[in-house]
Amino acid sequence: MSEKDLSTTAKAPSTVRLALWLTFLAFLLIIVVFHSKISEIHFDSQGVSAKMSNSEEVSKLTPEDRKAASDDLAQRIGVLEKDARSHGESAKPSPAQEQPAKGLDQPATAPLTEATYQQPAPVQQASLPNITGTWSSPIGLAYVVQQYGNYVLITEVNQGVVEAAAGGTISGWSFTLQSQNIMSHAGVLTLKVSADQRHMTGQYMDAVTGQVSAMYLNR
Repeated sequence: MSEKDLSTTAKAPSTVRLALWLTFLAFLLIIVVFHSKISEIHFDSQGVSAKMSNSEEVSKLTPEDRKAASDDLAQRIGVLEKDARSHGESAKPSPAQEQPAKGLDQPATAPLTEATYQQPAPVQQASLPNITGTWSSPIGLAYVVQQYGNYVLITEVNQGVVEAAAGGTISGWSFTLQSQNIMSHAGVLTLKVSADQRHMTGQYMDAVTGQVSAMYLNR
């Protein structure tokens, strides 16, 4: 075997080791980037869930700062609730828009025709879901949803304390709401309602930190 062949044989293991090290470093880099973007995600039998407020940041607040932050958030929620109620009132039909009552001389039922015995048309999905009520997450948080027509207000409650709120108008079964948490961080909550209206999945993005959290709510 020539000296050149021996040199080539010796370099082969070092090249393999170098490639393995580069692959390992790339894997570590992917983990670091992923971890920096996804916060407080919990996997369990019910799915994936997170929250709109960061528990670690909230725990660093002094009692006085936490009370001030909570009062500020409560004030923000009060404004959203006022907007929601006014939106609901404006969505109610006026008396002129309501259907007039049937006259006494009109028949109580429509006359029977061939169309009466035809198969009914399939039920179509409503343009908007009804998500009013209390929803829960796999990590024990409660989400109170108030819906006034196409206006939705969602508050996140952790052990009796409201830590975040999101509100705005929706136009379908998938929607995006502007939000604010107890740290006064603005954010964006995106959710999709299931066909049976018992599950909502999506994500929350903190506009200050850039962190994205997966959301899974059910009732």
